[in-house]
Amino acid sequence: MDAYSLTHPAEYLQNLSMTLSGLTSTVARPERALRAAWEGFKKDPSEGGGRIVPELFGTKGAGALRGVARGAAKGAPEGAAGSGARNTARDAVGDDPAKGSQTEDSRVNTDTDPIDLATGKMYLPQTDVTLPGALPLVFKRRVESGYRLGRWFGPSWSSTVDQRLEIDSEGVVFVTEDGLLLPYPHPAPGLPTLPSHGPRWPLDREDGGYTITDPQTRRVWHFADRGDDLAVLEQIDDRNGNWITFEHDAEGTPLAIVSSGGYHVRISTEADRVTALHLAGVEQELMRYGYSEAGDLTEVANSSGLPLRFTYDEAGRVTSWTDTNDRSYRYEYDDQDRCVAEGGTHGHMNLRVDYDGTDPETGLRMTTTTTGEGHTRRFLVNDTWQVVADIDPLGAVTRHERDRYNRLLSQTDPLGHTTSFRYDEAGNLTAVVRPDGREARAEYNELGLPVRVVNPDGTVVRQTYDDRGNRTSVTASSDQTTHFTYDEAGHLTAVTDPLGQTTAVRCDRAGLPVEITDPLGAVTRYERDAFGRPVAITDALGATTRLEWTVEGQLTRRTAADGTSESWTYDGEGNCTSHTDAMGGVSRFEYTHFDLLSARTGPDGVRYEFAHDTALRLTRVTNPQGLTWDYAYDPAGRLVTETDFDDRTLTYSHDAAGRLTSRTNTLGQTVAFERNELGQVLRKDAAGSVTTYAYDMTDQLAQATGPDATLTLLRDRFGRVRSETVDGRELTYTYDELGRRTSRTTPTGATTTWSYDATGRRTGMVAAGRSIDFTYDTAGRELSRRIGETVTLEHTFDPLGRLTEQSVTGTGGRSVQHRAYTYRPDGNLIGVDDRLAGSRRFDLDAAGRVTAVHAAGWTETYAYDEAGNQTSAAWPSDHPGQEATGPRTYEGTRITRAGNVRYEHDALGRIVLRQKTRLSRKPDTWRYEWDAEDRLTSVTTPDGTRWRYTYDPLGRRTAKLRLAPDGESIAERIDFTWDGTTLCEQTTTSGELPNPVTLTWDHQGLRPIAQTERIAAAEAPQEEIDSRFFAIVTDLVGTPSELVDEQGEIAWRTRSTLWGTTAWARDSTAYTPLRFPGQYFDPETGLHYNYFRHYDPETARYLTSDPLGLSPAPNPASYVHNPHAWIDPLGLAPDICPEEEAAAERKLKPGEIYVYRAVMDNELEDVLGAGNRRYRNLGGAEVKYFSTSPEGAAAYARQAFHTFGDGSPYTLTRGVIQEGAIRPESYIQHLADAGGKVDTPMALSNDEIAQIGRVRILPYMPIP
Repeated sequence: MDAYSLTHPAEYLQNLSMTLSGLTSTVARPERALRAAWEGFKKDPSEGGGRIVPELFGTKGAGALRGVARGAAKGAPEGAAGSGARNTARDAVGDDPAKGSQTEDSRVNTDTDPIDLATGKMYLPQTDVTLPGALPLVFKRRVESGYRLGRWFGPSWSSTVDQRLEIDSEGVVFVTEDGLLLPYPHPAPGLPTLPSHGPRWPLDREDGGYTITDPQTRRVWHFADRGDDLAVLEQIDDRNGNWITFEHDAEGTPLAIVSSGGYHVRISTEADRVTALHLAGVEQELMRYGYSEAGDLTEVANSSGLPLRFTYDEAGRVTSWTDTNDRSYRYEYDDQDRCVAEGGTHGHMNLRVDYDGTDPETGLRMTTTTTGEGHTRRFLVNDTWQVVADIDPLGAVTRHERDRYNRLLSQTDPLGHTTSFRYDEAGNLTAVVRPDGREARAEYNELGLPVRVVNPDGTVVRQTYDDRGNRTSVTASSDQTTHFTYDEAGHLTAVTDPLGQTTAVRCDRAGLPVEITDPLGAVTRYERDAFGRPVAITDALGATTRLEWTVEGQLTRRTAADGTSESWTYDGEGNCTSHTDAMGGVSRFEYTHFDLLSARTGPDGVRYEFAHDTALRLTRVTNPQGLTWDYAYDPAGRLVTETDFDDRTLTYSHDAAGRLTSRTNTLGQTVAFERNELGQVLRKDAAGSVTTYAYDMTDQLAQATGPDATLTLLRDRFGRVRSETVDGRELTYTYDELGRRTSRTTPTGATTTWSYDATGRRTGMVAAGRSIDFTYDTAGRELSRRIGETVTLEHTFDPLGRLTEQSVTGTGGRSVQHRAYTYRPDGNLIGVDDRLAGSRRFDLDAAGRVTAVHAAGWTETYAYDEAGNQTSAAWPSDHPGQEATGPRTYEGTRITRAGNVRYEHDALGRIVLRQKTRLSRKPDTWRYEWDAEDRLTSVTTPDGTRWRYTYDPLGRRTAKLRLAPDGESIAERIDFTWDGTTLCEQTTTSGELPNPVTLTWDHQGLRPIAQTERIAAAEAPQEEIDSRFFAIVTDLVGTPSELVDEQGEIAWRTRSTLWGTTAWARDSTAYTPLRFPGQYFDPETGLHYNYFRHYDPETARYLTSDPLGLSPAPNPASYVHNPHAWIDPLGLAPDICPEEEAAAERKLKPGEIYVYRAVMDNELEDVLGAGNRRYRNLGGAEVKYFSTSPEGAAAYARQAFHTFGDGSPYTLTRGVIQEGAIRPESYIQHLADAGGKVDTPMALSNDEIAQIGRVRILPYMPIP
């Protein structure tokens, strides 16, 4: 079973919302924080116990079909039941209604599996069925120690079919599927009542029964009187008329659950127990259940046929579970049903719990947990079973304050920073006050929906709704409005952006999209199975991808439009056990306790192993060579040391709130951080080099000053950067109504403008006065690019979207260049036919690495060891870098020799000397110097010339300086300007040049498309003397291959080795230093500057280890494993790059959206280790949480860190998914984002996650 699903149940996280940290959620998107507090709805103004209140809530649902599918339920008298009523629920409520009304979001279960640390109750929620739709059909079970009100799964279990009202003379008790017991006074028709404690769900009387309304979901439970002082659930519906009915026989036995979406789940029972669930229509068994002679649930089997097993003690409490992989976990209890010990078979998550302590300062009850390692954590509990303080093993105290309805009123971190929350009388969150005193506010309509949100910076977001609560418009702080329309069932039918462009949506009866038409008429269609999952997706060009699923919703096969397929297998826990790629190569995965990955074996047989401690934290990675990478943690679970494959150790320290305060390397160099109350870094001291940071009213970076440069950012009132200045060099931007960039002007005055079509694709561009026009097919792929009146670049694609032909024509349609590409079934390139360079063919090994390049008259060959290091390399003798051909040798992961080139390293593994030996010549030696952040600060070349490099506060290289022989004065200076993380301009000034020379680049994402060369007046840099313009033709991944001038002539053409050692024609009349995406060639070093690192194309390695450690790739020093398909634009993380996906911000195809997720190291390891770079959802985990913006994902990560005290930093990741693949109920809540777009948090299930494309690690450092 999965620890994450046990300790972070989906409903808990979904309802928790964004209330707990109040940091990023109220920085740029504060309205996101205001989706909290749904755990309580309508606050009783008297704070009394269930006073009768007027009908103010709109509690009635549609109810139109209520009872249609219901069997014969027995009648019952109106009003309260008589003296013979059952009192079991009332007895459980007793004199302590607060204890049974604790919602999932108010329970504290830190580092348990899980235990409510206030009450001591062990509980385990499980979801057996989820059928998607506007009103999803979900079947749940939940066991809890001490719970005795279960019926259909045994006395310890609550469930969907156990929901009921028990009625007595005192009132009504609602027994929920989650085991809550909500006591109400008797309502009168039209006069609903509220429970004395717990969620503010109004209870109302209606003819023949009762209703309860959940204002969060706007759903209504309808209960029918059965007599026996009992009312059974007969229907759930929403305000749009969608419904779910519960069929019973005359004795009240559940028979089926039927929904308006077309789902029909049959329920099999025997001896008053549910024995199986089937999906009618396809007659598919969903789950099967087995019981002991005492009637306790002992086995739960899914489609694997393997059971999850439970054992019980004489009191009916679960004493152990054993998962389908035969791994067990046990529980022990005291005589008050409190769990006092738990642990796995091999000591994993072993814990002892004591509930009888008293805090000497406050007198409050104290729960103490003690791990197997002896680390103790204490929790202070008040009289209403709320944890009000959490004291970690190091003594740091986090304090919480809640009201009687379990709504969070404030949270104070161990440093004394308090975030507080205010609510209106209806229980809606109206304000979040941050630790710095600034606040976000919200106003609500009568349905409890936010209509106006005021951010801490004063900007306002407005939303409108129809009378059923469907959002009809959102007006962003930019005053731009997006409109939404719906059909009678509340299914989305259209989205119209602020410019009037409409995307049409057609849904099936369940509310799932089956057809999406973009503003230009391109249509994407979805065919769904009986479970609502897409089994065929047809794009606008008619190409169809087919999908196959397990009953549980795990993808088992994906067949592409060309007939190639890949497949997956799973164990009974839902763990992926194998992946077979389109070439038949098989990757296998092994797991240990709690579904943790223990080993991964690739198609080439290479094996990595992973070890975890008893707290389930990753402690060791062993590579195929037996080298180990180790992690150690402090008693609070925070990473404190990391020792790499070469025994280099990084040491981390944190403040009491768990925020990173310093990082120290093996040389003793420390990078220290100082933060404000919001966690923003104010000061960074890197071994004496200090950088300071300041923020504007929107909490975004406004200025940073470092040792080499000062960066200033000015934003418009919507938070968009309008100018960026580095040491006086200003880059400016403008935007349209949708927040899309419309112009950029560089420090030297080079201006580029952009225009867009109705779908947001760039269709026009003017760079340095030259026009560039783009055309696309209906799938959004670029078909042609016309540069001026002469040059045209055309593309042809196969059904999978891969580039198959590239043509360049000049004057009169004259062919300038033509290439054709050939692929093998798994998408790897195996051939290029080049009109000018001839044909090349590529041999690949089982891991997809190129081992040979064959061309007319020459070859390249490469060999690799099991860790991916080159062991030998050869290329033509007339090509540069010939000294590096031959065998390679290593010490650990450090390269020591490549052919006739030897290397020396410092204690951190950074190359400090590179020396080429030649016959009858003195060796050529380069010496490198590095700073505490592993940035190259200077190099001395073989002729004694010294170069110095400077960086801005974001780590971007701002200048390289060639020093004169005196070592002080500057003989040559090259200044760089950056557009975000993309180099966009350089200006060279030298005593050897009469005037400054500037190169300006324009990109589509990471793919350069134009270069402008200008000579400026020495006294007036923006005064142009002469200029030349070149179109850039790139290869599959975005590496420049040709520069074409305005007359259609090739001015520069490369010939490079597989790994990037580059030569060019002697008669070239132009030049570009751009290489692989994100790389810049430095002639003085022979290296490629790659933002965070420097790359050596002669060895296909970086000179320093990856700053992210093992997170991005298993080899921290090597480049990507196949440069025809992969890139590393920042020298930080390899990323897949098929044609039209080379750019980090590629244009989405119609119907596609980006989804973002912040992952911890263990999940990042899991993503990268899956063999196909995809998100995976472990068995038992109901959902994973995503956002449609990186800010939203980062905000959630920070909130989770402060809430759960996670022990490692988060890294932002991104995937692409068809919007129609996301079910309506997966959207947690729609909130406005600046720029007129919608920033939406969502909880995606297994089958939705399986449709997300290859995961991209975003080019930012992990979120601390």
